[in-house]
Amino acid sequence: MNTKHLNDFEIQKFTFDQSECEPEIIDHIQVCLACKKRVEAYFSLSSAIKNQPEPILEYNLSDLVLDQIPSTSKPEKSYNYIIYSLLTASIGLIISTLFLFSETLFDLFNNALNIQYSFIISITLFISFLLGFDLFRSFNKKINKLSS
Repeated sequence: MNTKHLNDFEIQKFTFDQSECEPEIIDHIQVCLACKKRVEAYFSLSSAIKNQPEPILEYNLSDLVLDQIPSTSKPEKSYNYIIYSLLTASIGLIISTLFLFSETLFDLFNNALNIQYSFIISITLFISFLLGFDLFRSFNKKINKLSS
């Protein structure tokens, strides 16, 4: 008699699909009482699970889930168009001024070092303002997403 018992995989294989079992497993279960009891336990567990009634939900789960999903359509905000049009106009004005007065500006900045520094500082402040505005706008978007 074999003193080594079968593992759960082999017992489940015998319980649910005997045609796929090796002959050694079938012989062992016919001889061993402990393994035979485990097979019977799997049979009773399987039949108890099959006899369970289908659960009936008293509410519509799909409606509850769909209510939680945010809408993908967003209303257009008019202030974005105004800001972008002002930004485009100011950039166009700066570029056209630089193009028209390029010789004068070159002579002006070529002779005075203080004016070069003030020009660099003004550009740095302008870029900082734009980055701060963008940071503020993205912060408001995130807060609006959290609050809705």
